[in-house]
Amino acid sequence: MKLALALAVLLALTGCQSEFFTERGTMTSSGSWRDTWQWHPQGCTRDPFDGKPVGQSNSIMTLLWENPGLRDVRLANPNHSPDAPLRLEVEPDPRAPGHVRATLHTIDTAGILLDEKVCSTLKLHTQEQPAVRGSGRPTLSGELELDCHAHERNITASISFQRCEY
Repeated sequence: MKLALALAVLLALTGCQSEFFTERGTMTSSGSWRDTWQWHPQGCTRDPFDGKPVGQSNSIMTLLWENPGLRDVRLANPNHSPDAPLRLEVEPDPRAPGHVRATLHTIDTAGILLDEKVCSTLKLHTQEQPAVRGSGRPTLSGELELDCHAHERNITASISFQRCEY
């Protein structure tokens, strides 16, 4: 929860979105009133969130969203704000070579695993592009499609993105 709060503050202060990252599409959750939302990603990073040393992480990318409570104090109380997404971490599925899995973290629920056990569709197609900054590290572009039923909610996404950076 502390990491999520720190990330939300960082995203709010930096404007959440890299000047180069672009996206089209949304991620949707339907379930109880608290679990119902529709948001487009506001940022993306290739830096891992799993705490592993550089070069040892399996992370492919992480899509990021801003906590709506940071923009509107009336939404700061979780009872007044839907269980909005904060980040979606995508990595190869170690149990299914050639497939991916994702972990969704929302305001109320950390670690919702989205894999082939709960998803009828979970596809990520990516391609690296040349670096846009002097760091020389390539960016990532691609498409994410998912249709999952996890934690008593249906989670779907159809998102295309460009220039996800380190």
